[in-house]
Amino acid sequence: MVKEEGEADYWNRKWRLREAHLHENVALDGSDGEDEFDEELLKIVRDKEVLDIGCGPGEFTLRVARRAKHVVGIDSSETALRLAKQNLSRTRLENIAFLKGKAERLQVPEETYDVVFSRRGPASDSRRNLSEVRRVLTEGGTFMEICIGERDKQNIAGIFGRGQMLGFVGQVSSVKRSWLEEVGFREARSRDYMGTEVFRSIDDLIVRLRTAPIIPSFDARKDGNLLETVETQCSTDRGIETPVHRVILIGRK
Repeated sequence: MVKEEGEADYWNRKWRLREAHLHENVALDGSDGEDEFDEELLKIVRDKEVLDIGCGPGEFTLRVARRAKHVVGIDSSETALRLAKQNLSRTRLENIAFLKGKAERLQVPEETYDVVFSRRGPASDSRRNLSEVRRVLTEGGTFMEICIGERDKQNIAGIFGRGQMLGFVGQVSSVKRSWLEEVGFREARSRDYMGTEVFRSIDDLIVRLRTAPIIPSFDARKDGNLLETVETQCSTDRGIETPVHRVILIGRK
């Protein structure tokens, strides 16, 4: 959840770094739930009207469009939307649109979409956002999201004294499931997935910290001493280890 600066500007910078093809050497031990989420969502979108909240550069949105009747991907970042449209131009898909928008105020009439999903996007950041999701869903429609759990990168956030989930009170799975129920969803469910990410070197971890909102206001130069502590305390014979925690949320209107 981005709070320290304007959300759109923040993500524009992050997506420009991704555009520069910065990639880290990292291995996953265990499951982060991403494959399970993708497989389950792709089963329910066939021939449906679908909304993707926080679509980023749209790679997964394009996969959804190959099965759905029609898909709209929204994002607050102009850089992400530019990349998404570039990716779309390489396909022959005509049942998809990428638009600028915000989760807390969807410019969509009530009961427009059969499925609304968010893949580590902002759809469940607040009750207000979830109320908007429910408003635009058709009766019986489904909401699915995979989001960051409270234990994600816990050891690194503890060393830095700041982190995207450090201030979250309670368990993400139970808190957000209760939010779903409070705004009127039925059959609200949540599942936790835990694994370990192993970064080959501190430089690989720095790439991730630069391109993802794990540590607010991360600066490799200013945070150099903290990075040295991470390397000392979190290194094993496999590399630098840190927990990954994802939560899948599902709600039916």
